[in-house]
Amino acid sequence: MLKNRFPLQLKYNITLLSLTVVLCIVFIAIFINISNEMTKQFNQAAQQQVADTLISQVRHQGRITSEILATQLSENSQIGQLSSLLKLADLVDQGLLSYTFIYDENKKLVGPYQQQPWPVGVPKMQYQTELIKDGIVNIFYPIKSADGEINHMLLLGLPFDKNQDTAVLKSNLTGSLEDSSTLFLIQVILASLVATLLALMVSNVISNSFARPIRQLATRSQRLGEGEYDINLAMTRQDEVGDLSRALQGMRDNLLHNYQQMTQLAWFDALTGLYNREGIIQQSTALLSQAQNQQVSMAAIDLDGFKKINDALGYQEGDETLKAFAVRLSKVVTKISHNALVARLSADEFVVIFCNEIAEKQSIALADQLLLLSQHALSTKQNAHQISLNIGIANSPLHGNDFHSLLKSANIAVHAAKNHGVNSYKIYNPNESQAEWDPEAIRIALSKAIKAEEPYVLYQGVFDQQHQLIGAEALVRWNHPKLGAVSPGKFIPIAEQFPSLIEELTFYVIERSCQAFTANLQDSREQFKVSINISASLLNNPELAESLLYCLSEYDISPTRFILEVTETKLLTDIDFCCQQLEKLRRAGFTLWIDDFGTGYSSLSYLHKLPVHGLKIDRSFVDGIDVSMQNQALIKAILDVSNTFNITTLAEGVETAEQQDMLIDLGCDLLQGFYLHKPANERNVKEFLHQSKLNQKRRMTNPH
Repeated sequence: MLKNRFPLQLKYNITLLSLTVVLCIVFIAIFINISNEMTKQFNQAAQQQVADTLISQVRHQGRITSEILATQLSENSQIGQLSSLLKLADLVDQGLLSYTFIYDENKKLVGPYQQQPWPVGVPKMQYQTELIKDGIVNIFYPIKSADGEINHMLLLGLPFDKNQDTAVLKSNLTGSLEDSSTLFLIQVILASLVATLLALMVSNVISNSFARPIRQLATRSQRLGEGEYDINLAMTRQDEVGDLSRALQGMRDNLLHNYQQMTQLAWFDALTGLYNREGIIQQSTALLSQAQNQQVSMAAIDLDGFKKINDALGYQEGDETLKAFAVRLSKVVTKISHNALVARLSADEFVVIFCNEIAEKQSIALADQLLLLSQHALSTKQNAHQISLNIGIANSPLHGNDFHSLLKSANIAVHAAKNHGVNSYKIYNPNESQAEWDPEAIRIALSKAIKAEEPYVLYQGVFDQQHQLIGAEALVRWNHPKLGAVSPGKFIPIAEQFPSLIEELTFYVIERSCQAFTANLQDSREQFKVSINISASLLNNPELAESLLYCLSEYDISPTRFILEVTETKLLTDIDFCCQQLEKLRRAGFTLWIDDFGTGYSSLSYLHKLPVHGLKIDRSFVDGIDVSMQNQALIKAILDVSNTFNITTLAEGVETAEQQDMLIDLGCDLLQGFYLHKPANERNVKEFLHQSKLNQKRRMTNPH
């Protein structure tokens, strides 16, 4: 997924800053518009005021002038004398008056020089009258005679230019207003810049208060996703971020509970309650590191005839037998030592480890008592079984310094005991001939067997929740000429020690599967897939994907029809490198599964990193699920984790209808086990697949 280019906080700041700038621009534009309008109105009002003042002054001046002239004229007995008229004409010539007229009592002009008589009717003689017309203030003033009678009327026209007189004032006012507006605009712009900076600072503080807890929550969630399950996600905030953190904390608590439960239960065998392989490895590693002056002794116990019980009576009866033996073993061990470690490594292989000064003697005592008790049958609910066994003993540091080296020596001792017959034990002797079980001898024999096509492949069906056969797992088997049927648990670990041999065996199984199901795998209308176990050591081959694709191309089969299963514990060695190789296989088209899920120590801590499509729940967890609440809780935890990562789940080892129904109810996607289908050759699988298709058609035809 592409990382967000702009953080949320930056987006918030940019948005708020943009909004502030837009508001400032709008405010400045409104201010400029209002300022221009106010300047215009102020100019008009000022001009009108000046004009009114000017008119008032002219009128006042006209009254005084007309009164003086009227007084002077009234003192002359002859108003129409030339000298009097010339005085008035001089005033006109000097520009002090626009014109002057004298009217007699009949409202006729007096004086021959008058060329432009007053066009409007002369008012009554006894009143002083003012009239403004065409930019001239006209004052009519009565002239009294010596006896006080009014016989004449004086008309003075006083000029005034309103526009000319107010132009300068308008210019000055406009300039002053523009200067004031400019100064105020500068102040507004500066204030807007300050407001923008303040808004940016405030928005940064506010957005940071929102973004900081979100970043903290994202960082903590990322650490949780990387497997740091003890991280605390909850915050004390009482807002939506706090609610989200507490919700995530609840999810983290559920994951942690499931993780702790799976980690704890993954160390123990669900069937017997003893340590499983991973659990005994963890415990013995700690024990060996602390055993400085003490002896460590391991007793490996191998049951004989157990496979016959499974084949004859089914896995459920076999499981009951194993439980009975585990109870017998635990009782014997407890009588000898309270600090011993007891584990079930595989179907019929058990291990006991003692650590003290007499550890070897305790292992021998254990062997003696178990062999003595083997004379008595193991009782289950319905049957009693006579079980024989062989025991091999190895001591540290003489025979090994770690769990694996001790187990190897103890197993060699077991096979040495078998050579002496059933119900015997042997202490590891490095000088004793173990040529037949020597890893190099097994490697040579297996390599020759593959070339001679001695190993054969059985197939166990895989079913969906509707009981439809959708695929099969390929299981390799080998009959050694001298040793007889060799368990895959014996020869495959040896083959994995030699990369070329395990690769040869793997491609042998793939080719046999392609030959067996060519028609089914080439038919695009079918969903049938074949599952192949891939050793994690093969992931070291950088050309594994290309080699697999070339092998399938020989049979014209798409890689999408094959499921590659990798054992979980083998992935722990180099998880990052394994992820790279698995991703390459996934891009090539293969479906990838984790095999034996739950037997590893830190499943949850890396599950989200692996580019896988599904996981197979180990059969040790399925055993007893119908009667054990602990097993049910474990399966549910695994299914919950799988749903979280959108991973398909398959439960192997389904032996009863109750187990099948319970797994389906819990939400397991696919099922595999003896109850559904026992491992068989390809002919049996094809017949089963054909019958499954017929049953499906019948159900579709008759849904009720």
